[in-house]
Amino acid sequence: MEELGVFVCGSIFFPACFIIIRYLLYAFFASRLTDADVHNVTEKCVSSIQAATATVVGLIIAVKCQKDIMMDRHWLTNTYAVFGMPYFSYDTVAMYYTYIHTKPEVQTQPFLHRLQHFAVNSKAMLVHHLLLPLILFPSIIFFRRGLGDFFVGVLYMCEFTIPFISARMILAQLQMKHTWYYITVGLLMIGSFLVSRVLVFPFLYWRYAVYAGLPLGQVPVHIPLKCNLGCLLILVPQLYWLFLMVRGASKVFYKIYLKSKQH
Repeated sequence: MEELGVFVCGSIFFPACFIIIRYLLYAFFASRLTDADVHNVTEKCVSSIQAATATVVGLIIAVKCQKDIMMDRHWLTNTYAVFGMPYFSYDTVAMYYTYIHTKPEVQTQPFLHRLQHFAVNSKAMLVHHLLLPLILFPSIIFFRRGLGDFFVGVLYMCEFTIPFISARMILAQLQMKHTWYYITVGLLMIGSFLVSRVLVFPFLYWRYAVYAGLPLGQVPVHIPLKCNLGCLLILVPQLYWLFLMVRGASKVFYKIYLKSKQH
């Protein structure tokens, strides 16, 4: 029953954040923002709230589970997994409404056509929102058998990069790609993504090597195969997205370089 209450709280919290932020944006910036701007900014703000919450929770867990990284327990580990589970359903709906508001040509179509249009153009995020709950939630709650709260806490901190991604998308939506704000946020996004989504995996393997008294290279053969496969399954798309980010940043800096040569 306690888990059900936490789940209900999560189911209420994220939509409530969306409604409140959207109301405030309409109340104070209605003359400067379009409907598409409001929905996009609102969705990204709620994503940042979830990410900040997950990062703080993960930091608390990791700090409190330092003595024995395999056996130490913290009540927030499973609680936040249950609380955050509804976020993926909420965010899928929020993404749909944001997409529809940014595509006026789609708004007049029948609902099923709008849904199909959204699904076709948002495949990567939909797969992400489907696989994460299906893989991570049962892994955290059931399959790990109460071991490794420290590692779960560190993985929660992978959300650290989301506010920078969201800020960059908001600036793009507000037609601010030409500003130094956009470039600065883009660099912070790449740096935070590299640390929290890519380098975090070598760190976890190193931390286990220290704990078990093993050479780093022997860790993969001493831990269960499912752990290696799980890390690999998460890491591969992160490397692809990092490549896209770096390529995008390179194009921006190349354009700046060409403009500086012209002057």
